[in-house]
Amino acid sequence: MVEISHLLAVGLAIGAAVSSATSNLSVRQGTDSGRTKDAIFVVSIVNVLVLLPIVAVRFYPEYGLTRLSLVSFAIAGILGTLIGRALNFASIDKIGASRTAPILASWALISTVLGVIFLGETLTAIHGVGIFLVVGGVAVIAWKTSNDNPEDLPRPELLIGLLIPFGAAVAVGWEPIFANVGFDEGTPPLVGLAVKSIAAALGFALYLWWDDDLPDRSVVRGTNARWFVFAGLTNTLFLLGYYVALSIAPVNIVSPIVVTNTLFVVVLAALFMPERLERVTWQIMAAALVVVAGVLLITAFG
Repeated sequence: MVEISHLLAVGLAIGAAVSSATSNLSVRQGTDSGRTKDAIFVVSIVNVLVLLPIVAVRFYPEYGLTRLSLVSFAIAGILGTLIGRALNFASIDKIGASRTAPILASWALISTVLGVIFLGETLTAIHGVGIFLVVGGVAVIAWKTSNDNPEDLPRPELLIGLLIPFGAAVAVGWEPIFANVGFDEGTPPLVGLAVKSIAAALGFALYLWWDDDLPDRSVVRGTNARWFVFAGLTNTLFLLGYYVALSIAPVNIVSPIVVTNTLFVVVLAALFMPERLERVTWQIMAAALVVVAGVLLITAFG
């Protein structure tokens, strides 16, 4: 008989997947005439403003943090939440969300390989099939993007645009390696999530300060700001749904469902986004399905 907690986790994971897709498309809409830096800053601040009070009240006074888990979650935040998000948003701005999301989904492949190298995990024949599907699907998306050139970019800029989501996948792929160290210390997932979010927000604010580019109050005004705030809220819903689901159900139930955000991005882009921003072809849709199938195999049998 299926456990109630697992059914709840499935519902939370589906909600997280839809929220993630909505956040990415909101960033795409906002960066049409706004800055990627502003999108990263606003989303990071919204994450902290929502998550910190929840965690502060829910886990008071024992937060389950050790020195090692604090450092581990902070590094995970810098890698996955800051660097991964920055590259993800930059890629969305360059080549579109419907092309970025399937390439970014290859983080599961990278994380699996890193798990084998650093955590002593093993690869199976099913993993091999999953890896083949991910690589094949991503190759088709890269080929279609380079031929269609949705933003009419110069060839060198287009090639850079294609490399950006791969960089995001590498950064996000490292995140679970460090997060697992924190979980092994007994730190609750939501506390780790708050630490990750704070580290990412502080890290990006310090970068903007160093670059003398800290935004003023105008960043929360106007149409672009509304899209960025909405992206921040939906991204926070994604994080909450994902981590709460992980706290009540195994990874091999939650992760394969969350990764379907790739399909939601493609479908929602095809249905609601103007063609000048998102050109979703049947080849992109089919390749996204192949990538998701590969990721499902990699995560479900991890």
